[in-house]
Amino acid sequence: MDKKAYAVSVSTLLAAVTITTMLTATALLVSCTKKEAAKSVALTVNGQAITVDEVDEAAEFFQRQQTFLSPTQLFESGGNAGVRRAAARQLAANMLLLAEVKRLGWRADSARIETAAGRFTAQFPDRETFLSQLAAMGESEESMRRGIEEEFLLDSLLNTVGAAAVPVSDEECRVHYDANAERYMEPEGARASHIVFELEQNASDSQVRAAMDKAKVALSRAKGGADFDALIKEYSPVAGGDIGWFKRGDFLPDLEHKVFSMKKGEISDFIPSGMGLHIIKKTDERAPRKLGYTEAEAAIRAGLSERKKAERVNVYVDSLIGAANVKYIDTTLAI
Repeated sequence: MDKKAYAVSVSTLLAAVTITTMLTATALLVSCTKKEAAKSVALTVNGQAITVDEVDEAAEFFQRQQTFLSPTQLFESGGNAGVRRAAARQLAANMLLLAEVKRLGWRADSARIETAAGRFTAQFPDRETFLSQLAAMGESEESMRRGIEEEFLLDSLLNTVGAAAVPVSDEECRVHYDANAERYMEPEGARASHIVFELEQNASDSQVRAAMDKAKVALSRAKGGADFDALIKEYSPVAGGDIGWFKRGDFLPDLEHKVFSMKKGEISDFIPSGMGLHIIKKTDERAPRKLGYTEAEAAIRAGLSERKKAERVNVYVDSLIGAANVKYIDTTLAI
């Protein structure tokens, strides 16, 4: 059983946001990566060793993902020591969860495994490169598929445990809304469309001049009343078009500042960016407002439901760890 795969499941186990499978190509790459096993043992779980290197690798994964996690729940002791303790707990938990799956006799759907494996292999230009990369990581196609199956099985077990959580009541939703109404504000928003004259970072002077000449003509036509959507199709049918709704902080700062300072229907002068030159039309705007309870209820119910599922999973994991024989050789990892 390759404990390197356990690091991928860390956020699935204790994230207060969701309990769903995290099988992206990146996650699979992490789960398949092997390093030379360290001889230094950090802890044992029912006699099975977890090494210092494995704890450090899982802790590194925690740190990369912590923007998606709740610091107060996972890193309550703070600092690197808290991260390593949380990582050690997860490695132990995943080991016990996989043992539980084995005891239950569960197997993942083979077609689903093949689909996930196919998505991973598709990230490589050809099969030879794929096999070479696997070999460099000390993996084989068989061990890769085994890792994928373990991910699916862990996810299934956690979803089964979480699904037994008590449903969220209407009263709980209302109490949460009343206590946290300031969270349910829809910020000021804007919508815009743009014409883009793309320029590479290393564009020559002649290329810049050519783009400027075209942009000047387009800008003159736009401000002269020409249909803006038609100009987009003429000058930048691929890169240009509707940007959609966005709030402050969502967009490139220079473009965002300009759009929020414009009036609805106004057309900008040239705005440079890393892409090239933009001509922007502000097509709509909305003022900040507080969402009513009815508008916020679905999101509140979903959030509280996921929290209850995560709490039930944590209780279940605690029960497995509590019943196991866990010995901390590195005593700083003990919870």
